[in-house]
Amino acid sequence: MTVPYLAVQHIHKNFGHFAALRDVTLSIEPGEFVCFLGPSGCGKTTLLRIIAGLEQQDRGTIVQKGRDISGLPPSQRDFGIVFQSYALFPNLNVRDNVGYGLQGKAWPRDKRQARVDELLDLVGLAASDGQYPAQLSGGMQQRVALARALAISPGLLLLDEPLSALDARVRAHLRTELRQLHQRLGVTTIMVTHDQEEALSLADRIVVMNQGGIEQVGKPQEIYQQPRSAFVADFVGKTNPLQAQCVSPGRFNWHGLELSCEQSFTLTLGETVTLALRPEDIVLHDDASPNELGNNRCQAQVQDLEFLGAFCRVRVRLPQNGQSLVADVPSAQALRMGLNTQRPLFIDLPAERMQVFGRSSGAV
Repeated sequence: MTVPYLAVQHIHKNFGHFAALRDVTLSIEPGEFVCFLGPSGCGKTTLLRIIAGLEQQDRGTIVQKGRDISGLPPSQRDFGIVFQSYALFPNLNVRDNVGYGLQGKAWPRDKRQARVDELLDLVGLAASDGQYPAQLSGGMQQRVALARALAISPGLLLLDEPLSALDARVRAHLRTELRQLHQRLGVTTIMVTHDQEEALSLADRIVVMNQGGIEQVGKPQEIYQQPRSAFVADFVGKTNPLQAQCVSPGRFNWHGLELSCEQSFTLTLGETVTLALRPEDIVLHDDASPNELGNNRCQAQVQDLEFLGAFCRVRVRLPQNGQSLVADVPSAQALRMGLNTQRPLFIDLPAERMQVFGRSSGAV
């Protein structure tokens, strides 16, 4: 059995009467890229700061490579950190910012310069080494901050929402660069983010947090396709949450419309559950054949269309019960079907794609 690189065990943290973290336990393997994902106030930044030693937990332990670092100051923990604000020294140029941590007898001038050159090449800033932070774009400043964090060859890289201050195009570009950099260096990395797309595209595993606790830990595809709670289903990606009552095993009444879907736990008759269906899983078509119960086929009417480039987001209303759903369809299909407001059509709500969350699943 391999020993995890980082073991966070039963961490608690209160700020006055507010419980920021509640019994958080987590293991991170060597070389993993892990994202702490969740809404504001969920505890993800507090957990990162406790790992770094910038905050002190009330209870619990942190073990890094078999060494208990729970009470050590930041200077005695093996990590590099990049903040959202970059925190560059405005009076130092790029070269001096990157080499700031390379001090003392272990880093004579020649060795230090060679290390800085290596890092500037790594982040694509060799030609900008004499410039000052104010002369750089936001993306370039973030590269400098990343190079500085990597300068001392830390065993753990901590990233606190490092891309959130950048515009969408630069953020997407740096996301790709960050992933490639991690693949080249293999340094164990933890990144805090509230951006689900960022987490899905970068992480080996995602830790979804809510109200000071961990809701689910898993690979990006697992988190998206197999959420363990209604919160995860709604927070990671978009979903249609349907409040329904269980009328028989695998059958649910949703405001007068009976739906069939698969379930993996026992429900009592009449129990209220949340059915969750991704917009891209709803099937739109013109087929006016009789209702097919296996597909949860029903009539619908287009209420609103939103063009989003590669796909259209379609809001439909179901005449049977007056409820609305959101479906995502490829733009080419929307054009082919001639979708427009008030247009009647048929939709399938695939039973095999619908998630069921009830009290017995710990999700509602």
